[in-house]
Amino acid sequence: MSAQIYFKSKITGKMKTSYFGNPAVKNDPNAVSIARWSPQWWGSRRRYIDLAPSADLLKRAKAGFSWPLYVAEYRNSVLAKLDPYKVYADLADAIILCYEKPGEKCHRRLVAEWFEQCLGIKVPELQPFTVPMFF
Repeated sequence: MSAQIYFKSKITGKMKTSYFGNPAVKNDPNAVSIARWSPQWWGSRRRYIDLAPSADLLKRAKAGFSWPLYVAEYRNSVLAKLDPYKVYADLADAIILCYEKPGEKCHRRLVAEWFEQCLGIKVPELQPFTVPMFF
């Protein structure tokens, strides 16, 4: 049995995605930055830089590079060079983070789609926690 077939039959974990501004992830030990540059408050917490877009791609995106071109380049220059089985094994219970709010175009959702396509697993967006209001 190949390693990938064995691994695929043994996929476990509860990976989610979120963004740095979600208060629910600030102190979560499973939070992992996949941003090229993490916020200053992130400090020495866990990062997975292999999933970060290149500095050049980020610069072009900020200068108006179209989203379809960004997606194609990110998939070709980052995801195509990685083994989804290994990356998922490294991050199985992680909450992978970048800067964009839910619903905005972001590379963490491209990573989630990659896992869904390659491994057949769903990687949902972590919902912000809400504080119950008592009157």
